[in-house]
Amino acid sequence: MSLYKKRLKLVRGKGVYVWDEEGNRYLDAIAGIGVAILGHSNERLASIIAEQMEKLVVAGPMFNHEEKEEALEELSRFVSFEYAYFGNSGTEAVEAALKFARFYTGKKEIIAMTKAFHGRTFGSLSATWKKKYREGFGPLVPGFKHIPFNNVEAAKEAITKETAAVIVEPIQGEGGIVPAKEEFIKTLRDLTEENDALLIVDEVQSAFRTGKFLAIEHYNVQPDMVTMGKGLANGIPIGVTLTNFDVPRGKHGSTFGGNPLACKAMATTLRILREEKLIEKASEKSITVTGDKVIMTRGKGLMLGILLRESAGKYVEMLQGKGLLVNTAGSRVIRLLPPLIITKEQMLWVKETIEGALNGNQ
Repeated sequence: MSLYKKRLKLVRGKGVYVWDEEGNRYLDAIAGIGVAILGHSNERLASIIAEQMEKLVVAGPMFNHEEKEEALEELSRFVSFEYAYFGNSGTEAVEAALKFARFYTGKKEIIAMTKAFHGRTFGSLSATWKKKYREGFGPLVPGFKHIPFNNVEAAKEAITKETAAVIVEPIQGEGGIVPAKEEFIKTLRDLTEENDALLIVDEVQSAFRTGKFLAIEHYNVQPDMVTMGKGLANGIPIGVTLTNFDVPRGKHGSTFGGNPLACKAMATTLRILREEKLIEKASEKSITVTGDKVIMTRGKGLMLGILLRESAGKYVEMLQGKGLLVNTAGSRVIRLLPPLIITKEQMLWVKETIEGALNGNQ
């Protein structure tokens, strides 16, 4: 039984490439929606994961282990937060952040953005804006309010003493790869501080890709919480919620969260990113796609969206036929989230291939 009979069936991957069951090769410029930041089948990571499988795979959250300590040590080389709570995905990281905000502040109201995407569990779905994700699952969690992204005046009107937290993506992913304006982010920070509310920054998709470890670093703003997932362990499921306040033991937990295997994969992934300076190199590899059908290329580094004058969906299939895997972010945006190991030459091929498809070249 299969729900995906008409979809491309992938059977293996290596580096920036994947192969289907018929042996066709594709440059994977979406990387599991931003997950395979080190590419597929990274030999160093695979070897270490295999070793860990023979050592210790699981340990309940009531125990400590050296793999968790190693992961936190590597993480602390990039960010400065006092506490880290482990889960198994970006959605779980967001769910934890929403819980923590209500617990810490004693307030209920959460403000999110139009066109935001934060996940598909009930709390994160309540913060997610798009109707197609929410429809059929109501009633959702009460207490959520959406305001227009990048609208300073709407933020000033919405954030009050009743607000527990504001959650925002520095670059909206599903919303079309739209960067936040500096004034907007700084206004959110000022207003949350004035109203004893928390600022949650969702970096599940934007971390690593913009030339800095966290995209929020471009704004010189320190959030109260950060959520991470996706590429944090290069394909091994993991999520992390970072805070500067403690949540009493027993108030939140996860059976698999912070298990030794995932933590070892996370520590190794972060070490490779650091040693090979892949985050810093992301900006150097960025591209701009142009043409009559292109309105703009937006985003930062290797988190890019190509906004078209027409629907982008038909070009996803066309590019697949040319050996390039991409997807959409909104109806008119081609989304690129390639592995950070991709070369500048390969990114130029991506640019040329997309421009060729847009121009109708076979």
